[in-house]
Amino acid sequence: MARIGEHREVDVRGRRRRGVLALALALAAATAACSDPRSVSGDARPGRSPSGSPAGDTSAARPTTAPSLPAPPVTLDEAAKALAGVLGADGVLGAATPHLDADRRLMREQTRDGQEALTVAAFNGSTGALPSYTWGTPELLVPRGQDGPLWFAAIVDRREPSGGVRTAVLTLMRSPGEDWRLSSTSLLDEGTRPPEITKDADGYATSLGEDDATVAISPRLMAPLHATSAEEGERGFAAGLIEKSPHTTGFADEIAKRRRDGKSACLGYDSIFAASSYPVHALRTTDGGALVVYSLIRTTTRSVKIDPCASDARIPPDARKLTTESFIREELRTVETQLYVSTVPAKDSGRPARVIGYLGGLTKVIVS
Repeated sequence: MARIGEHREVDVRGRRRRGVLALALALAAATAACSDPRSVSGDARPGRSPSGSPAGDTSAARPTTAPSLPAPPVTLDEAAKALAGVLGADGVLGAATPHLDADRRLMREQTRDGQEALTVAAFNGSTGALPSYTWGTPELLVPRGQDGPLWFAAIVDRREPSGGVRTAVLTLMRSPGEDWRLSSTSLLDEGTRPPEITKDADGYATSLGEDDATVAISPRLMAPLHATSAEEGERGFAAGLIEKSPHTTGFADEIAKRRRDGKSACLGYDSIFAASSYPVHALRTTDGGALVVYSLIRTTTRSVKIDPCASDARIPPDARKLTTESFIREELRTVETQLYVSTVPAKDSGRPARVIGYLGGLTKVIVS
């Protein structure tokens, strides 16, 4: 599976997105500036110590012991077993010969969210078995404290059928009453090493909330800012916030070129990005920043502008796998699911966020 292993309207949409992002960032900054717990609780008023005793009075001082850490909702052992189960099932089912519908159904049941969308698309685009991968020894990233559906991440090497090895960042989730499922897979860019994750004495990671204000970009805003960078490029609202790369400003350059090329072929071209509705997860890194896992949806439209000038416009090969059509009659619309992992520096570091991993593909094709 991509497995475990439109121009006025666009301008208006872009200005609206920038306004929303600017407001969200301003609110986040204001919240951080007003979050001193002493001013809220009133404990640290003049003349008194934070404990409530008069300043300088040590009579109330008592030896204290460090509070015990709360029990993690997901243990390291449970995470290891869940990951081994998902990867093992994928290997067995993926290599099954002949490849039966039941095998595909079971493989799909191992996934959810963006990973499921990519898996289903891979099935629809191929009648044969999907590539089979082998996996190395994982580094488990299990947050001690977390809310909502349980989750954990893992960093593990994935060996391709060709023999090449890529480092993957996997996210698994479990909703009440369900088994563990693979939510996302992102492959780190060649030559990129994963960041060091902060862990406590027992080996558990620290998760960050979606609106965490200790990092340069809160996890919730990483996807929409990335989408802005991909659409508007180096002159956009997100310039300087996210490092230039093929995954960010590179998309904007590609879109501009395809628009120019389309004119000579009497084809209109537009491509927009948006944050998906899939989960966002973040873990604290040892430099005070965060590792953030999120996803984008890219919608691309190719339209025949002058007929019959573009009447013989063929559907691109990657889209042809998901449709029985061979030519664009009036319009071709493709939807791509993109799974990302990025590093975000600590607040006030002066450094941009950086996209370090990606996996994606077409998940829907509409011909009209």
